[in-house]
Amino acid sequence: MPPFAALLAFEAVLRHGSMTLAGDELRLTQSAISHRIRALEDYFGVALLERLNPGLRVTEAGARLAQELGPLLGTLAGMRRRIAGQSGQRVFRLGLSGPLLAWWLSPRLPALCAAFPDLSVEVATWDTAAEAARAEVDLALLWLPRVGRLVVPCELPFPIESVFPVAAPGLLDAKGADQDWHSLPLLAKGRRGEETGREWSWATWLRGRVGHEAIRFRDIGSSLQAAVDGNGVALARSPLAADALRHRRLIAVAMPDEVHTCSKMQIARWRDPRDQTAECISAWLVTSAEQAIGLGNQGLGETA
Repeated sequence: MPPFAALLAFEAVLRHGSMTLAGDELRLTQSAISHRIRALEDYFGVALLERLNPGLRVTEAGARLAQELGPLLGTLAGMRRRIAGQSGQRVFRLGLSGPLLAWWLSPRLPALCAAFPDLSVEVATWDTAAEAARAEVDLALLWLPRVGRLVVPCELPFPIESVFPVAAPGLLDAKGADQDWHSLPLLAKGRRGEETGREWSWATWLRGRVGHEAIRFRDIGSSLQAAVDGNGVALARSPLAADALRHRRLIAVAMPDEVHTCSKMQIARWRDPRDQTAECISAWLVTSAEQAIGLGNQGLGETA
């Protein structure tokens, strides 16, 4: 029998695309995860993962193991729910980031609950990838790189997103119609130097112009709220800004042909391949995101 602990480590690495995040989930160091993967490779006598710099890539043998392993561990993950039986509503745990909840999902929760009336939905939020890795949820909405990520069997990708600058209409009105938005206070998210893609760097948008980064916030939700409050210009993701654009709490300040494609994307992932509810909810959420992005794209045409 292959070592079960090593199988768990391999599956976690596949889901997260990272030995570090897999270690966070399993409460192990990155080195311990690496040793378990090596032990599994020794057992099968083939390489399962190709170590890149940076990142990982699954080999053909690793992909075959993933196809065998995913359904097995997914079945085990859903065992408690199936053996205990379901009396009344099933408690369905949905996990996502706080900004995604506040700026996109929260207004859609009544419709989600109406679409799945046999469920009692519990929503869990996280601030970091490490917290997401440790969360015990039936369905996780993860924010992952579009390129180079490891694809797993039980996942559904959301639409590709755009990134663009937004500001409150009142701020632009106060500055005057001829005011160049690049000279307004610029709001940033995350720690300095940790932008995950060039689309999140104001240098990309300024294109050599002089700009002033006024305030930096912990996450995109805080920077968007600051923009709504008239504190400056923030960079937005299309689904998160969709409702604010539609209700004109925010307006896009760049032309539609100036937007950038986001280097990351939202992925819905669940562990139990027999959990049709998780798959159906994922499809519902993806459709809702498509609709939101479509409405937001209309708002992109209404620039300052």
